[in-house]
Amino acid sequence: MIELEYKSDFLEISYDSENSWVISKWTANTSYLTVDQYKREIHALVKAFANHQPLTGNLSLAQDFNFIVAPELQDWVMLQFEGYFPAKSATIVAAEFVSQLSIEQTLQSLDGAVCYFDNEPEAREWLLGKEKAS
Repeated sequence: MIELEYKSDFLEISYDSENSWVISKWTANTSYLTVDQYKREIHALVKAFANHQPLTGNLSLAQDFNFIVAPELQDWVMLQFEGYFPAKSATIVAAEFVSQLSIEQTLQSLDGAVCYFDNEPEAREWLLGKEKAS
């Protein structure tokens, strides 16, 4: 069963108890995010990881993510996720290259396997161990 945990103009966070993963879906409204708003969204995501400790991992639907995460903010994000980030995270990447690069740079230093996909079905299969990431 998938339960909505958090919803804002920028992010929806759900927990899929059947697959034991957190689903985070960033919206196109992220174009209008401020740094303080982004930090609130990250805190909501950390709370979901802390509450559920998803065994399978995280499915991040970030194809509409348009906020550019500055390097110093990337460092802050890594500190927030420390001890809470799941062992596996499948990220559907943004179409806009600069935003995509900032997502990848933010996650590259986190412990655990992070793979990037251009479609959700492949990401779900990888999280469930049905297909290897390319």
